[in-house]
Amino acid sequence: MRLHGPDEPVYTIGVAARLLGVSPQTLRAIEREGLLEPYRTEANIRLYSENDLLLLRRIRNLISEEGVNLAGVKIILEMEARMGKMTIKYREVSQAADKDSRDPEDDKNRTRP
Repeated sequence: MRLHGPDEPVYTIGVAARLLGVSPQTLRAIEREGLLEPYRTEANIRLYSENDLLLLRRIRNLISEEGVNLAGVKIILEMEARMGKMTIKYREVSQAADKDSRDPEDDKNRTRP
């Protein structure tokens, strides 16, 4: 049973760090680099969502397993975001082209019993 949505900020920096196996200082460094901006409460407490944790796991893996530095991680994440947007745009254009290229006679034949 889920108590909160994936975008709802609920994890404090200490809890998030423990879940990721890193120190809170590592999360602060990632924030300083501009890779992630956690939600801040009125008391200025950082809160992380499930989606933030997924991104942080990706960042951690790029650093620890691939040997990428924070500047490199930023470039990789920006490229992945662009690729994601391009993929969505490609699908939209492809679907529109498929719809436009259908033979109107086929549509008429499909609607008749």
